[in-house]
Amino acid sequence: MKMENLAAGVVLGDRFQLETILGRGSYGDVWKARTVDGSDLPPYVAVKFFTNQDRALRVYLDEAERIKQFNHPRIVKVFEAGRVDGLALICMEYVSGGTLLQRLGEVEAPNPVSLHEAMEWACDIAEVLAYLHDWQPAFMHCDLKLDNLLLGPDGDVRLIDFGQSKILDRLFVETAGVGAYPYMAPELLGSENDPRGRRYLQSDVYAFGVILYRMLTGRFPRPTLTEVHNLVPIRRPSELNSRIPRELDEFVMRCVETKPERRYCNGKELLGNLTRIREALIQRASADVTPVPVIHDQVMSPAEQIASVARDLLKDGKVDEALQQLERAMQRMSTAPSMLLVYAEAAKRAGKWDAARIVYQRVTTWYEQQGASDDMRRDAVEGLAEVQVRLKNYEDAVKGFAWLAERWPEKKWYRYRFGIGLGLAGRYESSLEVLLKLQADQPGLAAICTKVGFAYLQLKRDKEARQFFNEALMLDPHDAFALFHLAKLHALKGRPDLSESYYHRLLEVDDADELAGELGRFLGKPLKNAEDTE
Repeated sequence: MKMENLAAGVVLGDRFQLETILGRGSYGDVWKARTVDGSDLPPYVAVKFFTNQDRALRVYLDEAERIKQFNHPRIVKVFEAGRVDGLALICMEYVSGGTLLQRLGEVEAPNPVSLHEAMEWACDIAEVLAYLHDWQPAFMHCDLKLDNLLLGPDGDVRLIDFGQSKILDRLFVETAGVGAYPYMAPELLGSENDPRGRRYLQSDVYAFGVILYRMLTGRFPRPTLTEVHNLVPIRRPSELNSRIPRELDEFVMRCVETKPERRYCNGKELLGNLTRIREALIQRASADVTPVPVIHDQVMSPAEQIASVARDLLKDGKVDEALQQLERAMQRMSTAPSMLLVYAEAAKRAGKWDAARIVYQRVTTWYEQQGASDDMRRDAVEGLAEVQVRLKNYEDAVKGFAWLAERWPEKKWYRYRFGIGLGLAGRYESSLEVLLKLQADQPGLAAICTKVGFAYLQLKRDKEARQFFNEALMLDPHDAFALFHLAKLHALKGRPDLSESYYHRLLEVDDADELAGELGRFLGKPLKNAEDTE
């Protein structure tokens, strides 16, 4: 199955029948699907497909693992992550009410919101923050925004998307300042002289305050990138909507204080104070706090506008245009590491590997000279290592992934990439050692079995190679590399019947045309074109 073949009515693996598309983004698509296999899953689920299938493995190991450990009615459940009909996906709880952003409407024409609705939604969000922050060690969501809040059939709020979440085992963690700008607390941004942002539990509290501010006023406290960076003073919600009660006005302003220590210290304190305000307001008649439409004049310098537009272009996949905008911005703005990392990512997406390498190296060198923390250096080291793989500088890539795996051993993705890098560098014994340990810690992943099989194959240990390739196919019948290598092994062993079977299975795998073509030429039967296969 291929991504372009997804459509209403399509049945995947005799398990999920797609009905309607719920969302589409740079990561891929989310569909509402009906379960048809008689399993214990609910009648309807949300299925998240990934455009970048290579990145999907990382999502399984990180995002899905994060959510599975939670048991809270305000957090959308993840049922499973894997491949079905060759497509990487995450199967999640289906929530029927759409996003809170859709419910609130556009800034220019906000939908009516009662005080009761705003307070109920806010209490739901505060409740889930209290739950996350009360973990030991504390857990930060790090991407709290209206798009990541779904409304259930009873109007209750559910939290999704833990792709940027972090564990807080000390007062703060350093961060590269990623996230949606209107929701980003000032401490995340750093400065031109010191780009090392810091993330506290109060950073989630700030994002919560932004959301409540938007519910009550119809606008964001700092709606433009310029206002966020320049810390333009925030107007009180009651100045934009006089129907907001005084105690709620004070509560919101404390949430969006510039300094983290002036905000509520965590979700538990946030929830306690909000609950007291809610109980006091219940004694009054339900008031309508429908936001007054506010059209904000955006005033940006030319360089800031170019940088902001370039980020949007990059999100929309318009990489060449983004590069042009960034290059123009970098001519006028200080090339702080945060800006350079955006440029390096754009160059990487455009396939300009040498340019990306030079920029990533510049950032990593700067961080080393400044004595930056490992957390601050992390994105640049990872980006450089991936680029070195593309440039076939495998030993340099190994150094980067070894650095990452040593500092974040709990991140299985880094250990996986470290093992692959060793194999690419021809260090197959070392690659096996890393990958076999990873498989013991994370059994049941076809991709790891395939890489172990490949390492054994390079060491001319065909029996072990076949064992792991077969294990990979038991876990994922559409694993292209396992099909490819088993077909070649059986051809060399004089079993053309088995080789032919694997070849035809490979032809059906999404994004495997290049491998199928190579195998077809090896077997003396070039890959057929689309007209021949119809």
